[in-house]
Amino acid sequence: MLRCHDPRLTYLNDLGYNVVRLPRQGINPLGVVGRDGHSLNYLGTLDQIWESSNATPVAGHPNPVAALNGAATSDIDLSIGLDILANALSGMFGSTAPSLKFAYKAAKSVQFKFTNVQASSIDPFLIDNFLAAGRLREGPFVARFLHDADTKAFVITEILQAKSLSAIAKGDSSAEVSVDVPAIQSVLGTKVAVSQTDASSAEVSYDGPDYLTFGFKVFEIKMDNQRWRIQGVAAGKSLAFEPPDAGEIATNPGPILFEKSTLLDWGN
Repeated sequence: MLRCHDPRLTYLNDLGYNVVRLPRQGINPLGVVGRDGHSLNYLGTLDQIWESSNATPVAGHPNPVAALNGAATSDIDLSIGLDILANALSGMFGSTAPSLKFAYKAAKSVQFKFTNVQASSIDPFLIDNFLAAGRLREGPFVARFLHDADTKAFVITEILQAKSLSAIAKGDSSAEVSVDVPAIQSVLGTKVAVSQTDASSAEVSYDGPDYLTFGFKVFEIKMDNQRWRIQGVAAGKSLAFEPPDAGEIATNPGPILFEKSTLLDWGN
């Protein structure tokens, strides 16, 4: 079981975003995820179940996130930091990435830096306008996740994406220590490019071929007596996407989500 204050679940929370522990494609604004018990699955997009006379909102062009570019996390214990790095690399590979523990044996902790981050979003008011007129396409999944009291559904409004991650190795007293970049590149192969500022630098950049979603924001939604209800959900460890089993990574399955909240009315 993960510790209550595990950075793997919280390292984006201070920035207002929830963590995708295994960065991946296929998590987009207007996507709907539903929780039933301890499991949460990606169900599709909101326009697949809502017939509206108003236009379906579309995410704007991805924009750079100036506040995140160059920002770094606090120092994270090496074992946890290597787990974060392994999940990021697995997202780049599309399968389980090899361990890099051998390259960080001189380190005690690691710090991550965000570079070339972009955000894609749909304004909640645009979603509001889409839901202001129309009807819900009823079916067993809709009934279960949007009507039943013991399930929850969430609509994604914003995502963070990047195709690179920088890791800074730290030794005792947080002093930076170098790592063997050629050895790392040899293990990772050509799919992930590995680089550093100079031969003695402790900061190593890992660059993949595609932009992957690593953070997100949501609102909780429910349909009750023909009225939409919505609840804002603060970023927290309970909203972190868990990585799927190794055999499921390639199929981009739904993650696990835990959350409690009270809904407020959102009329249609």
